[in-house]
This record gives sequence, C-alpha cells and structure tokens, in this order.
Amino acid sequence: MPTISRWATLASAAVAAAVLAGMPGVVAQDDLAADFDRVAAETAEVRQLPIKAEIVETFFTQEELRADLLTMVAEDYPPEEAAADARAWTAFGLIPEGTDLAAVYVDLLTEQVAGFYDPETDRMVVIGGGDFGALEEFTYAHEVVHALQDQHLGLGELADADAERSDDAALAAAALYEGDATVASTDYLLANPGLAARAAAASFGAQLETPLLDSAPAILPIGLIFPYVAGQPFVEALRGEGGWPAVNAAYRDLPASTEQVLHPEKYLERDEPTAVTLPDLAPVLGAGWAVVDEDVVGELQTAVVLADLQPGEGLNLATGGLNLPEGARNAAAGWDGDRYALWGNGEQEVLVWQSVWDSDEEAVAFSRALQADDETRFGAAFADGSADDATLVTGERAARIVRDGARVDYVMAPTRELADMALATLRPAASGLDGGARAADA
Repeated sequence: MPTISRWATLASAAVAAAVLAGMPGVVAQDDLAADFDRVAAETAEVRQLPIKAEIVETFFTQEELRADLLTMVAEDYPPEEAAADARAWTAFGLIPEGTDLAAVYVDLLTEQVAGFYDPETDRMVVIGGGDFGALEEFTYAHEVVHALQDQHLGLGELADADAERSDDAALAAAALYEGDATVASTDYLLANPGLAARAAAASFGAQLETPLLDSAPAILPIGLIFPYVAGQPFVEALRGEGGWPAVNAAYRDLPASTEQVLHPEKYLERDEPTAVTLPDLAPVLGAGWAVVDEDVVGELQTAVVLADLQPGEGLNLATGGLNLPEGARNAAAGWDGDRYALWGNGEQEVLVWQSVWDSDEEAVAFSRALQADDETRFGAAFADGSADDATLVTGERAARIVRDGARVDYVMAPTRELADMALATLRPAASGLDGGARAADA
C-alpha cells in the first residue's frame, strides 16, 4: 500500500496547517517578519526547544506553491510505484479500479494549499497575502514546531527513513511528528487567551469547502488526517508520563505501528507488533507471476478495509476527527501483526494476507468481519460461514479465509484452484511463525 506518511508534511498544508491560507495578493515580506519572529520565539519556549538556526520563510504565490507541490510529488512518487500501490488498494477494495493515486494526492494536497515546512530543504514555505490573523498565527506555530523537530530531533533524517519502513510503521511515525506539533501549537494558543478567543471567533461559522476531499476514496483523506487526530492524544499520553523529554525520547524510539498510536499504553509498555513473513509463491503460481506490492496493513487500515466506506465517510469535519464504524474499529482492535503480498500475472492477481491477533477470540472477530465485508463487496456468501474455514466463489474470483488459533490467513485469487494452492503454501509457513519475533518497523 502507499506509504501515506510520505505526504504528512505536505498534508499539513492541505489539512491541518493552513498557514496564511486565503490571503490573496502579495504582502510586503518585511511586514510579517516581526510576527514570524515573535511566534517562533514563543513557540520554541512552549515546546522547550530553543531555536538553533534562523527559520527562513520562502514566499510563494498560490500558483508557485502549487507548482512546487506538483514537483515534489512527481519526484517522490514514481509512476510505477503509484501504479503498484493502486493495484494493491484496488485488490483490498479501498479504491476504484483505474484510480490515478498520484493525481488524487495532488488534488487533495492542493485543494486548500497554503504552506508547509520542508525538512529536506529547511524551507518554511508561506503564501504572500494580507493580515496575519489568529488562525494564521496558530497554524504558523504548528509549522515552527516542525522546524524545531528538524533542528533538535532529526526530523529530516527520520522522514527520509520512513520510506524504508512499512506503511503502518511510517504512518505511526508521522503521528508522532504531527501529534507533537499539534500539542505544542495548541499549548501556544492556550498560553495566549486573546489569540485563542480570536481564533475561535474566526472559526465560528466558517464554511470549509472541500469537494475533492469529500469525493476522494475514504482511505486517502483518513490516512492524511490520522497523524494529526490520533497523534495528538498519543503525544499527550507520552508527555503525561515524562513531560516534553519523554516526547523527545520517542524520536529515538519511534512508535512501531498505528496500534501503538491508537492505544498509547501499548507503546509505553513496548507491546511490539509480531513480525510476519510470507512464503515465495512463485514456485506454486508458475511462470509469469511476480510480486506487485508487499507491505503491512496495520490496525488503522484494517479497520478501514472492514468499514467499507464510501467517499466522504470516515471523517467528521465538524470535529476534525475520525469517524470509523464501531464494528470495524472493534474487529481491528485486536491486531498484533500482519503482512500481505499482491502477486500479478498480466491482469490476473493473487492477494495473500496473513494476520496475527492478540487472542483466539480477536482472530474469530476479525475473520467474521472480513467475511461480512467480502460478502457485501462481492455480492456472494461464504460457504458454511465458519470463522475457521470459509470459501467464497464467484464467476470472477475465489476467496479463502482460514483461522488457526490467533492467526488468520486470507487468499483471493481468480480461481478456487489458485486460491487453494496459494493457501497451501501460506499455511506451512504460518505454522512456523515465531510468536516471539518482533518487528520494530515491520
């Protein structure tokens, strides 16, 4: 699946850090310099990280900023990678077939494009415009925190390393970065009661129009917003244990999964995800078959798979939070580790997904939820409906779900024969799973 966190810094422009948004025209840069310096100094004091190097703003027009974002996305997301990611998400039923992921990401990031801090270039990009109002001040403070993370905690190096992490682990790391910035910028707001009152007044009755966000496949905006809305309580939990030093320490010991972000006690107790290794299916599938994509789904995205969301669902824009169905959340909450691989041969595909759960009961709950989701998606029923061994066959595909204790194996293939062969290869490997094997970023 796509490494959503690769867009976390850019997403702050489109979702959570509308720095100087809606300020048309070109402002005299010197008119804002004093405001920027004041906010940066006060934010550094609140975050307890002194400014080590000058934060330099780069002023763009709206058109220049959009062009810059387009270039960054094009460099970061090669077409072949985007195509592989799209095939994987289509196989999971998360996006319609034929979706151009890179184009959708660009649309989402530029719908409310405003500005961002880029740790790769140390740029604070802002759009020239009118007054420096309360909301602009609050969101600029958020971006200053990213600059401080870069100066003190190695944000740039960590963000670069996210490409080597699993999608789930990288998304969890993004929740630390954005949760930190959200908590600190909120503290900045609360430390300035007059500013808080003005920001509340500016927000009251505001009409946020996000037609592209509302029409995008639900997994995409959920992935972009998750680091903010789940990262904030995660960082608050860390700070509650040991103040800002505990948050700083987390940059040296990143959360390993969205499970740890959604349930901070699992991070604090170092309940690490179980590593899952999949077998090579090439000898079984035969000539022409190759891996298209392989990654970890994780608790968050498992819940989204089970939720069967339509565009515009899964978010509560009034509160700025996630709004996933309770049943999907509960069925994913026992996640302890997983891995999937999508194999392709021309237009044919075989998806294998192995997951490990906290208990046999949690595995049963997931198996039943996955069956229900597939039945809705494919308009057919699983034979016998057992949580331990169920088969669905239509004219276009066959799906197998087999539970063994706290492990669930899922296979989807063009035919029952291919599904059975893949499952037979998957299960011997699964039976040798080392329950003690742990993955810091698997």
